[in-house]
Amino acid sequence: MNVFEDLIVELKDENLLENTMIEAVEQEKTDIEPSRDVFGTGEGREIPESEPLVESTDASSDILNANGFEIELLGVTDDDHASAKQRKAKQSKEFFKKRAVDEVASHQMVEHVLTGVEREYMKVVPKTFDDFNAQKVLHIFLNIPETSSLDEHKTAESAVMQQTEAWGMALLDRDGHIAVSHIRQYCEHSRPALSSQAMVALARFYRNAPYSESVRAKFDFVMTRLFSRPVEQDKRACLFGRNEMLDHINTLYSEWSSIPLYTADSDESKVLLTGLSFEDLALEAERASHFDQLIERDFFGRLRIFKESISELFYAPIVTASAVESNIRIGNAYVNLIVLERRKMDSASIQLKYIEFNEQSVSDAAGRTLDLAELLNGLTDEVINAHEATADDAEASPAVETLNFDAPKSAVTTDKAGSSFGVRLIDNIRNINRWLIGVSLVLVLVSAGLYVWSTHIVDETVSTAGVVNVELDNSVLSEHIKTGRISGETFYGLLQPTWDALPKEKRQEYLKKLLQLGPEKGYKQVNLISKDGKTAGYASG
Repeated sequence: MNVFEDLIVELKDENLLENTMIEAVEQEKTDIEPSRDVFGTGEGREIPESEPLVESTDASSDILNANGFEIELLGVTDDDHASAKQRKAKQSKEFFKKRAVDEVASHQMVEHVLTGVEREYMKVVPKTFDDFNAQKVLHIFLNIPETSSLDEHKTAESAVMQQTEAWGMALLDRDGHIAVSHIRQYCEHSRPALSSQAMVALARFYRNAPYSESVRAKFDFVMTRLFSRPVEQDKRACLFGRNEMLDHINTLYSEWSSIPLYTADSDESKVLLTGLSFEDLALEAERASHFDQLIERDFFGRLRIFKESISELFYAPIVTASAVESNIRIGNAYVNLIVLERRKMDSASIQLKYIEFNEQSVSDAAGRTLDLAELLNGLTDEVINAHEATADDAEASPAVETLNFDAPKSAVTTDKAGSSFGVRLIDNIRNINRWLIGVSLVLVLVSAGLYVWSTHIVDETVSTAGVVNVELDNSVLSEHIKTGRISGETFYGLLQPTWDALPKEKRQEYLKKLLQLGPEKGYKQVNLISKDGKTAGYASG
């Protein structure tokens, strides 16, 4: 087998591939009656046994023959020259035949996906491409006899290229009106589920399409879904290791005849640094202790800007593989953080807390649709408990590894078998650095001294000069404010819980009303404070 066929077998072993074009063509050899279904089911055209569609699988033998021909060029006869030219011409024809079949098959799969998206999610009538001429010229080209002239072959090849290019341009025009989220939702919720053969066709389509941020984002999603699988607790896992994934991506690019959109020699260091940047972003998401931490750092906004900034460099195999791994890890980290939030509060409170958060940015970052409400609905008590048990096991395993690394196996076994808790505690205390103990004691004494000084020595005097209490009565002030004071030219209002339920537009309207009362009450600025002591709203002229 060649490298691409190895990939096909591996994808089928992983239950990722339903059928291949190679198998479809082999099936076509046994058919007699031609029809419009040139591929897919294998019904349609008759391929002569003397013209197999698949190239010779012994690539190394072809290379050796070619090298031998060049070395012995002076000793060959004219017949040998003619025979070599015929072999070369035949190999070129077979390669173009296989490429043409793959191209038409890929276009049909992309056509199917775009039609489904337009019908089910965009609610428009699909403008499908009439592929009859494309299939017709392909059928004619595949059945050209060996005795035909070179001009006939070139004419048939040109006809196939014109039809496939016209088909591709029509698909690009339709795809330009489709959002990334629509592609994601269709691929994720399609029933029956799309095969990996269809996903490979989508990846090929977006990889060879003219670059745009929308095309790049769709390619990002398709590759992430193609090289991952769902696991428990709404997470995904990579199908292959980094090097194996890189080999598969290089193989796919070669089969797609995808040209590099960057200079490999001059950008090698930049490619490697870009891949490492994805690794850093994944680590940042995994090390976050709570979801608010990612929001405060604008993590998802920074990730979106980073992906946009690298432009065509995203298609470099190393960068693509790194992005796929990063997407999966960030998506899993998001699920973990939402589970942590769910342990602290109920689903309704979480949705209200993050009502202004842009979930689309998370979906773009993870290369999959991550809907907060849908995720929370699936977080039952059993799932949360299972997730907690998994997290506890993950935290416990490093301690065991450290123990085995720091102490010989015999010492660990003896410690488990015969040592008591008290003995182990004393041994641990003896091994603590004395300087660390001394510094800790000094800090404790200093903290205790500050506490005594501030509590018993310093007089507690709080100045209230210039602060005026505001009577809320039944005015606009009492709608969402518990207490209010004026200091200088600023009105400070402590908010009631009703403020949290207001949408953004209502909050802005309320701030404007408060500012309009300023001349009457004696203030020019408004500062609203939440129950947590944080500024929740601000307004000034």
